[in-house]
Amino acid sequence: MLGVFRRSLKTGIVTTAYPAVPETAPSLFRGQVVLDLARCTGNGDCARICPSQAIIVAPVEETGWVWQLDDARCVFCGLCQEACPTGAIRMSNDFELAVRAADDLVTRVVFRLEPEGSEA
Repeated sequence: MLGVFRRSLKTGIVTTAYPAVPETAPSLFRGQVVLDLARCTGNGDCARICPSQAIIVAPVEETGWVWQLDDARCVFCGLCQEACPTGAIRMSNDFELAVRAADDLVTRVVFRLEPEGSEA
């Protein structure tokens, strides 16, 4: 702490230029959860292990499943990334999550199963 004080006395600079100059997160920083849509199978391990219940994986009748993340509840612990058997979840370095409405913090993806016998 004393080093910061001495440096600020010498340079006159006390703070960074953020937000004018973007800050970079440390390499092991756990930011926003990102879902790889092509890899998600609706397993639900991510939802079961989430300590804040920020992730919901629910079946939609016989047609597929819904994956939902509420960033307002997420504590960015990374357990969902570790639990996902297909590697569909990763933690990004994004930390600027300010929004005007709480609903903007909810990511909802509806997955549809291909009918048997159809070709993609």
